[in-house]
Amino acid sequence: MLQNQPGSTSRPRTSCQCEMLQHQSRNLVWHSSFASLTGYSGSSLAFVLGLDARGIAVRPLYLYGADHDEHLMMGGVHPRIAALQRLPLHLDAPQVVYAPGDRFSKNSGQYRIGFTMLEFDRIPQEWVAQANQMDEVWTPTGWGAEVFAASGITCPIHVVPLGIDPARFSPAPSKRVYLADRTMFLSVFEWGPRKGWDVLVRAYRAAFRPADPVLLVLKIDCRAPGENPMRALAELLPAPSPPVGVIYNRSLDATRLAELYRSADCFVLPTRGEGWGMPILEAMACGVPAIATAWSGHTTFLNRHNGYPLPIRGLVAADTGGTYGRGARWAEPDGDALVDLLRHVAHNPDERAARGRRAADDARHWAWDRAVEAVCARLATIGGQ
Repeated sequence: MLQNQPGSTSRPRTSCQCEMLQHQSRNLVWHSSFASLTGYSGSSLAFVLGLDARGIAVRPLYLYGADHDEHLMMGGVHPRIAALQRLPLHLDAPQVVYAPGDRFSKNSGQYRIGFTMLEFDRIPQEWVAQANQMDEVWTPTGWGAEVFAASGITCPIHVVPLGIDPARFSPAPSKRVYLADRTMFLSVFEWGPRKGWDVLVRAYRAAFRPADPVLLVLKIDCRAPGENPMRALAELLPAPSPPVGVIYNRSLDATRLAELYRSADCFVLPTRGEGWGMPILEAMACGVPAIATAWSGHTTFLNRHNGYPLPIRGLVAADTGGTYGRGARWAEPDGDALVDLLRHVAHNPDERAARGRRAADDARHWAWDRAVEAVCARLATIGGQ
């Protein structure tokens, strides 16, 4: 946890404000989204339901319009979220804005908390400016906290982790009947250069021959107009190539997604940067070891004992990472090292199984209960100040 440094621009509190915070320590406004297909939305749902179950009077507030706007766009929200949104909105309660950092200005709480993450070695100055108007900032990893501080955030920075549901993501015997004689590699990602799909496909083709008993399954989500993932993959996989299967733009609920993870022998994601890395942790929780880049947020839970950290060649300009990546850097995964790791995993089934068991054990420490407890601890501290 990084505390405030001299020169902070966080807002001073009056004695009257402190009394209100103490009175409202069991109340919270959670300003975010709750039903979209985004990481923020999925984890917002987990946080709010977890806080509600612990007796926190949490009021979900839709960030991008009126509450009913999300109901209309997404065809409804979780019934408990809808019920909580019928409660009065108390602006004298602490308020969390859980979203990209350029949305922190939407915070209208008596005590203002910004909660975000990013996958570069620095955050945009607009994020810094808005963060320094908060009373405190949360981010899910120590790596992220260091990046935030180095970027110029001077208000207190606290680490509040994300999590997984161990009741859904847990080891179970694989139901894979077909292709059981093959080593199955799985990757789950949103299409884009950050996820390193190009590094993965090139390394996979270099590592194996067409007749080798392997299979790479790619679960891809791509909503960007003008993108054609199938064409891009075909260009990197001219015949003859080892087999690749694609699950394209198909939403899976947690139960089906866990089944997909369990069907794999190894998860692989040569990402160029992660704020957290939820699919990596979900795969680990299902007992599947992961090959993933040894840089950024997911190094919080991935190590050489429970998986296969992939070396990087260095940090490179993240100009292809969109608006937020301009002027920042991210990792360039070592493609040659990935070739070696893919072959090593395929040829060492006992070792990968042992690391998968360790991965599942370690992932249990990152359940949503732990994340919710971290929020409760911060609320108790805020209320007692």
